[in-house]
Amino acid sequence: MAFPALAARLRTFLLGFSGTSLATGLQVVLLPWIAVSLVELPALQLSWVQASVLLPNLVFLLFGGALADRFDAARVAALSCLGLALCHGALAYYLMDAIPSLALLLAYGVSLGFFTAFLQPARENLVQRGARTPASGARVQESHVQHLVTWMMLAQYGGQAMGMLLASRFDHWGAEPLLLIQVAVLCCAALFFFRLRRHTAPSEIRANKLPSALLEGFVEVARSRAIFELILLVGFNGLVHIGVFLVVLPLMAESYGRGASYYASLQIAFVVGTVVATIVMLRREQGDQPGRGVLMCLLYSAALLIAISFGPTAFGLMLLCACWGAVAAASAALGKSIVQILAPEQVRSRIISIYQFSLFGSAAIGALAAGVISEFTAPLTTLWWAGIFSLLAFLLVWASGALRQLNVRTQENS
Repeated sequence: MAFPALAARLRTFLLGFSGTSLATGLQVVLLPWIAVSLVELPALQLSWVQASVLLPNLVFLLFGGALADRFDAARVAALSCLGLALCHGALAYYLMDAIPSLALLLAYGVSLGFFTAFLQPARENLVQRGARTPASGARVQESHVQHLVTWMMLAQYGGQAMGMLLASRFDHWGAEPLLLIQVAVLCCAALFFFRLRRHTAPSEIRANKLPSALLEGFVEVARSRAIFELILLVGFNGLVHIGVFLVVLPLMAESYGRGASYYASLQIAFVVGTVVATIVMLRREQGDQPGRGVLMCLLYSAALLIAISFGPTAFGLMLLCACWGAVAAASAALGKSIVQILAPEQVRSRIISIYQFSLFGSAAIGALAAGVISEFTAPLTTLWWAGIFSLLAFLLVWASGALRQLNVRTQENS
């Protein structure tokens, strides 16, 4: 690698990032399984619980991006980690005496979504800072950005895999110890992010008012047709793919009658696919046309959704989830590289927040829609329609041409 990948600051960033990802890996298994197995919620109410984590992004994610640009992103990320730790600790304390109600799970999900909305743009804005030396504020060269993002994705998926492995012990350990593990890991992540803080003089802080700061991000998105098209495509992925994944997958896992361990196995298979794909991308790099790769990932996702809709065996579903994870990892790494390369540094957190807003805001709507459809039809039917819509979206965006024609090398030279 052409940059010091194992330098102290980059190690610190990756440890913090992987810590938050481990907590997320635990969360994505624990929350729906608490709702399904302990509270015994039906499909529609499960979709509301899953959406409660995502809905705060519609309100707070853009403010989180503006806050990370106006102040220190490392401090924002550290405080957000402590807020998430407080949420998990409060639920663990409650579960020691009682079974939670639907209202409590919704409040828990909204609290997680609130702090996550500030964490996501802040921590991703730190990816290039982690590769700089403390004495130098030099910007990381564009030719290295893709490799940095791939390392970040490897830390994310590796951490999530570890979290899901721990969550697979739900049937043996219960929820309380796993929630306390999240608390400990998030406190450690907060310390790592805090070590990346910078001492910004008051005169260096941008004086723009918050509405103007938010508008600057949208103006920059509108200037780049490639970023604009990518954000629309990411919104579609959140609406159709994440929404289906959050609601239909636990319903399918429950129909196999194998308990929380099987659902965790599906999640682990998905993350194993993401880790394998990320390692391959580290070795082979992403190429000069990441936009074309994003479009091909959309086509592969359509094929996988249609394949799952035919009702595979329990082992076959695990294999398809692994393939789905590989495609999702490639798409996410390529998309985030495009944003890191094309977004100006002074508004990068805001553009990242718009990217995440499009993804997770639409995912909340998609989770609700998947819950409604699955309430009245079979979950496999929901998957089939998701695959068809993905195929149509691929044809539309391919014809548009902005992402398909994007060349990273041209961008670096210009």
